[in-house]
Amino acid sequence: MAFPVPTVGGVRRAILLFVKYPEPGKVKTRLAATVGAEKAAGIYRRLVAAVLAGLPADDDLIVVFDPPEMRAQVAEWLQGLLAGRRADFIAQAAGDLGVRLEQAFAEAFARGFEKVAVIGSDCVELTPAVFFETWAALETGDAVLGPSTDGGYYLLALRHPCAALFRGIAWSTDAVRAQTLAQAQAAGLSAHELAALPDIDTEGDWRKAEVKLRVEAGIQL
Repeated sequence: MAFPVPTVGGVRRAILLFVKYPEPGKVKTRLAATVGAEKAAGIYRRLVAAVLAGLPADDDLIVVFDPPEMRAQVAEWLQGLLAGRRADFIAQAAGDLGVRLEQAFAEAFARGFEKVAVIGSDCVELTPAVFFETWAALETGDAVLGPSTDGGYYLLALRHPCAALFRGIAWSTDAVRAQTLAQAQAAGLSAHELAALPDIDTEGDWRKAEVKLRVEAGIQL
């Protein structure tokens, strides 16, 4: 369903949040290998809540969800976490991650947004300041990449579509960041890199993130 696109300072901006419905055994599978599927699904819910809490209020939010048939369940799950914030929901396209990212960006630009950033739910250190730097960099640059410490990225932002950034990438490997930057250079795009941040894939990653979340919540360790 289409929705009116608000403007912020005359520029239309959108954040694409990629999520999966938190069904045990379907999310955080590397984490589940050591903590169990049920606990991993619960952790995933906490990660999504933390990411949503760190997003700037001024930017439009598009939840890009999977699986497509779980739209109602995803909307119900996130309703309380959105705290009254408006969000649109679009299903992820069929295909590998590159196809899904390419289609999500294409949809956002087709809706009239002029700056678009995609994030997942694995980095709890996202803050409004990260997006402030991202949007500022897109004033003169073509792309912004937030590298994760495992060789991937936690954020990618564009000022216009570029399908090449999502093709020929060895997804879920430590080569993603380097390959994406190489594709950007080959396409003639200027790219700005943000500070590297950790994401959460393993039990060790989660233990560190959990401490941070507890401190932020004022919970005594």
